[in-house]
Amino acid sequence: MKRWLFLTLASVLTFLATFSSVFACVFAHYQPELPKSLQK
Repeated sequence: MKRWLFLTLASVLTFLATFSSVFACVFAHYQPELPKSLQK
């Protein structure tokens, strides 16, 4: 029972870590265009 609980917890935490890193990478690559008034 403890082994099953540990494996389930490890799987869920691995999934959450992977999901959060993918989610962060999506926003890291988003770069909106700089307005002309700020390009000086």
